[in-house]
Amino acid sequence: MTPVGTPSRFSTRRTTVLLPDVEATGKMADEKKTGAARHRKGTGLGIAAGALGVLALLGVAGLVVVYTGAYNVAATEEHASFTRWAFDTTFHNSVERRADDVVAPANFTPDMIAAGATAYKSMCQHCHAGPGVERSEWASGMRPRPPHLTEAAAEWEPQEVFWIVRHGVKMSGMPAFGPTHDDRAIWNIAAFVKQLPAMTPERYAQLGSAQHGGGHGGGAQTTGATGGAAQGGGMQSPAPGGAHGAHPH
Repeated sequence: MTPVGTPSRFSTRRTTVLLPDVEATGKMADEKKTGAARHRKGTGLGIAAGALGVLALLGVAGLVVVYTGAYNVAATEEHASFTRWAFDTTFHNSVERRADDVVAPANFTPDMIAAGATAYKSMCQHCHAGPGVERSEWASGMRPRPPHLTEAAAEWEPQEVFWIVRHGVKMSGMPAFGPTHDDRAIWNIAAFVKQLPAMTPERYAQLGSAQHGGGHGGGAQTTGATGGAAQGGGMQSPAPGGAHGAHPH
């Protein structure tokens, strides 16, 4: 037996447990959050500054091109692929957006198509050709080149054709016919243009009559079923298509 008062070798040693300082821990967490927020803010400011710097350089480069005449505006040189894509994409999206509110007639009557044929042969044929008819030789020198509407017209809705004819297209050679023609006349042209993809040369030759005129230096020579040569003058073509193959000018 162990004498009373004698410490036992099995006695438990007293251990001191230190509890964490809650306030200090909270301060450390807050400091970490603040540091992370400052880092994110600094990164965001760096990205913004970099983007602004790039835009500034692009602006300066653009001004250099504008004022030095570095860009070749000659129509004897084709547009670069990117320029073609940018013009064509902008053109299509712009027309689709603005023609969305245009309400087309329920149907196109034979009288509308016939009237539109006369206007088309007078004002549009020399640039956009027709079934069995080539466009005027000078029109091939335009940039962007006017499309053959026997193919390109299928890409557009009637209201889009109407909008293009009425408002024209900037930087394409396609004039706005709204100031000189009423909506009825423009719908007639749209009605005829929408028939072109399925029209035969014989039917094209039968419809309308080409009026003589001197628009843009002469008219297109028809080589359709009649075999004769009819001149189409007047203003530049109002029918649509698309930039570089689907563009109206």
